[in-house]
Amino acid sequence: MRNALDNTALHAGEGARSYLLLEDVGDAVLVTVRDDGTGIAPGRLDAARAEGRLGVSESIVGRMRALGGSAELTTDVGGGVEWELSVPRAAHEL
Repeated sequence: MRNALDNTALHAGEGARSYLLLEDVGDAVLVTVRDDGTGIAPGRLDAARAEGRLGVSESIVGRMRALGGSAELTTDVGGGVEWELSVPRAAHEL
């Protein structure tokens, strides 16, 4: 969650705002982090990975996988960014 918020501050554009939603969905905890910024251009994350910049794949996706969870990204140029982060309740209670 912190990395998603940091990315808004660093990359989403001046005045972009973040919104958080925390949900108890029974066997998991779901956190949605959304911003109203510039979004991510198609292919940008693949290009960053090719350049050796692994922030999204390691800091967000990798950490969620390490907890047995998942991270789903939805974005569009001009449409902001939304991360849906899911952690199994067993991992959350550790």
